Amino acid sequence: MGRLSGKTALITGAARGIGRAIALRFAAEGANLLLCDLNLEDLRAVAAEAEATGATALCRRTDVSRRAEAQQLVEDGILEFGMIHSVVNNAGIFFNAPFDQTSDEQFDRIVAVNIKSVFLVSQIVIRHWLQREIKGTIVNLASIGAAVAFVDSSAYCMSKGAVAALTRCIALEYGPRGIRANSMAPGIIDTLMLPSQEDNERWANTTIPLRRLGEPRDVADVALFLASDESRYITGEMIFVDGGWMLN
Repeated sequence: MGRLSGKTALITGAARGIGRAIALRFAAEGANLLLCDLNLEDLRAVAAEAEATGATALCRRTDVSRRAEAQQLVEDGILEFGMIHSVVNNAGIFFNAPFDQTSDEQFDRIVAVNIKSVFLVSQIVIRHWLQREIKGTIVNLASIGAAVAFVDSSAYCMSKGAVAALTRCIALEYGPRGIRANSMAPGIIDTLMLPSQEDNERWANTTIPLRRLGEPRDVADVALFLASDESRYITGEMIFVDGGWMLN
């Protein structure tokens, strides 16, 4: 307990699934939370759960792919908490479509949510850190799709590869200022983003060495490690949280 005591964490896409699990895990370890999502109703429920553990949680309906909204989110957090210590860029979308049938609208949306939001939020917070000489941490949600190819997922895999590359660049550029950046590459996690529960469970039982789907808390525990001082000498890495899927 208390691994993030006195710290403030900004978590995007925090209303459900992995984002919710990370928010509650961080709250249990003493962090105050700046939460955002487009789903304000569920986000408020997460904030209430976090506050029941003693945390302070500020939630905002924010489209983090828009600079003005991301900027306002960070400013609200600084006004409320004084500073931000950690960022978890979790907001993301997924869809299946053959490469030759992917529309401009689908492509633009996945770039905006999965790549641009990570760029914007990270840049805005890093500017805050540089001004105040804060040694902050960034944890970005990539995917096993950043390392391997999947049929009908070219736009998604591209976007997660970009997240992993951006993370490495931030780590290299700002490491001398004490800023760390790492990414996580979840495998098949049991959330609402799964296109077919039955198919994925069958896949898990035949392909994943640990023989189960991942749970949001599996990813949340790794996020906590990467945001805490326990990972103080780790930066620029992509950590696979996949039950051994990549061994195949």
